[in-house]
Amino acid sequence: MNTRKKVDPRTIGIFVIGAIILIVVGLLFFGPGGLFTETRRYVIYFESSVKGLNVGSPVRFRGVRIGQVKEISIRVRPSDLEFHIPVVIELDPKKIRAEGSEQGLFETLKTSVQAEDPILPLITEGLRAQLQLDSLVTGQLFVNLDMVPASPVSRVDLPSDYPQIPAISSSLAELTKTFEELPWQQLVDKLMQSADGVQRLLNSSHLHNAVEQLDTTTVLLNELLTKLNNNIPALLIKADATLDSSQLTLAGIDATLAEAFKEIDVTLKAAKHTLDIIEQRVDPLAQSFDRGMDAFTKASDKVTAAMDQIESLAADDSSLLQQFSMTMQELNRTLRSLRYLTDEIERNPQILLRGRAAED
Repeated sequence: MNTRKKVDPRTIGIFVIGAIILIVVGLLFFGPGGLFTETRRYVIYFESSVKGLNVGSPVRFRGVRIGQVKEISIRVRPSDLEFHIPVVIELDPKKIRAEGSEQGLFETLKTSVQAEDPILPLITEGLRAQLQLDSLVTGQLFVNLDMVPASPVSRVDLPSDYPQIPAISSSLAELTKTFEELPWQQLVDKLMQSADGVQRLLNSSHLHNAVEQLDTTTVLLNELLTKLNNNIPALLIKADATLDSSQLTLAGIDATLAEAFKEIDVTLKAAKHTLDIIEQRVDPLAQSFDRGMDAFTKASDKVTAAMDQIESLAADDSSLLQQFSMTMQELNRTLRSLRYLTDEIERNPQILLRGRAAED
C-alpha cells in the first residue's frame, strides 16, 4: 500500500511568513513612497481649518492623484502667539511627465533652474494649493494643486525644511466665511418681527370681517352664476337670432354696395368722358383768351398814351390851354355884343331898316 507523506505544518507556516515578508519588503522598497522611489516634500500653510484632512489624504492636480499628505502639525510663534498649521505633502515626480521627453517634469525643470527646487518656476507661474471637499458624506478633505496665475503669492515667514507652496482659500472656506459674516441676529429679529406681524394679522378682527365678507361675496357670486346658468340658453337663442338677422342685413348691405359700386363706376366713366370733352373745348377757348388778352394789353397801352397826352394838355403852362382861354374870352365879348344888339332890336325894330345913324 502506498502511504501519503505528511507535510510538516511548520514548513507551510515558514512559507507563508516568507511570502508576507517579501510583499512587505517589496512595498517598502518599490511601492509608492518606498525607499527606492524618488519623492519630494513640500509644506503648505492653510489659514482655514483642516478638519477632515488626515495623514495619507490624497494630493491631486486637477483631479489626478500625484501624492499624499505626510504630516500635519501646529506651530506657534512665541513673539505674537500666532498659530499656523503646516501641512507637509509628498509628491511623486513620475506622475507628471514633460511633453516630448522620457523624464518627469521635475527632472526637466531641474536641469533648467540649476540647483533650485524645480517647483519654484511653477509657483512663479501660479501654482497654488487649496483644500477641497473629497466626500460630502464623510467630510474628508484633500489637497488640490492647480495653476491660478491671477492669485497673489501668500507666504508664511517660518523656517521649514521643505519648500513652501502658497495656499489660497477654498470655496468651502469662502462660503463659510460668508455665512459667518451674515448679520444673523438682525435676520432673526426681522424674522421674529415678521412672525409677530403675521400673528397679529391672523388674530385681527379686520381679517375675520374680510373672511365673513368673502363668504357673503361667495354666496352672491354663486347666486349670480346660477342666474347666469338659467339665462344663458335664452341669451344663446337671442344671440343666434341676432346673428341670423345680422347675416341677412349684411347680405342686403353687400347687394346695395354692389349696386352702388356699379353706379359709381358708370358715373366715373361719364365724368371721365365729360372731362375729355371739356379738355378738347378748353384748348380753343384758351387760345382765344390769350389773343383777347394780347388785344386788351395793346388797347391799355394806347389808353395810357392818350391819358398822358390829356394830362400834358391839361397842365397850367400848356400853350393850347392858353389859346383856348383867349378864344373863350373873345367869344364872351362877342356874345355880350350880340345880346346888346338883340336888346336894341327888341326895343326899336326899325333900326334894321333905318340904322342907328338916321335915328340920331
